[in-house]
Amino acid sequence: MREYMSIFQLIGLALIFQVLEHIVGLSALNIALFWALPPIVSSFQLFYFGTYLPHRGEVESFEDAHHARSNEYSVLWSFLTCYHFGYHWEHHQYPGTPWWLLPQKRAATRSSNISEADT
Repeated sequence: MREYMSIFQLIGLALIFQVLEHIVGLSALNIALFWALPPIVSSFQLFYFGTYLPHRGEVESFEDAHHARSNEYSVLWSFLTCYHFGYHWEHHQYPGTPWWLLPQKRAATRSSNISEADT
């Protein structure tokens, strides 16, 4: 955790929490729901859909050096789960591509692979 957040940052967050609760008058529940809970939930979302699922080992081995696979979610579901981070192979293959263009890279790569298989 020391790599992600220093003790001073934790103290600062605790201080902000106390100011919001005792000086501004917000309830601790509201602070937790609207300030603390979203980063916790989004961290889980990024880890599970964006890191664990694409990199987990399965029966089939990885076909490339990235050790990543993309999911088969629809474009909408891919967006909702983690901003298209489930298109993980494309993310590694084309690291300069912004997240909103990953579905296009996925479609182009899949159509290219289908064309190569037909020849």
